[in-house]
Amino acid sequence: MTGCCSEELARRNLGKMAHSRWLTTANRILRLYISQQNPTHSLQMLATYIMQVYTPVWFAIKSKPSCVDGTKHIWLTVHLSRSLPTEVKNIIDPVIQRNAYFAHPENLLIAMVTDDRDHIKQLGLRRILKVRQEQKTGIRKFCIPRLNFD
Repeated sequence: MTGCCSEELARRNLGKMAHSRWLTTANRILRLYISQQNPTHSLQMLATYIMQVYTPVWFAIKSKPSCVDGTKHIWLTVHLSRSLPTEVKNIIDPVIQRNAYFAHPENLLIAMVTDDRDHIKQLGLRRILKVRQEQKTGIRKFCIPRLNFD
């Protein structure tokens, strides 16, 4: 990212920032980034995260908002974030982990049985049938699984 823009765009007033909507905040951060002659390191890190991770994942979610794609969105978030500097990964990895509900095995199975590849569908169906044969001992507690970021 070069941070270059027209003079007219650079001179525009940003107005008040409200944190109520992250997309608006992300847009304003990028606008601030391109208007700065020498952006701070923190601003550069935020702009890089927004461009390399947040925006592609946001568009992926908007284009495929179904729960069957949630697992793919988690994978995409982790995958795209691996190219970021270690200091940024140390900040965002715990956030991704805390919000990794779609990495739960039940959601993985949903993604598997709706996959376009027949062998993945079959594997998902076999796993569901295997689990159905096991004895249930009570109500299972929903726990977010630990993600492997490597």
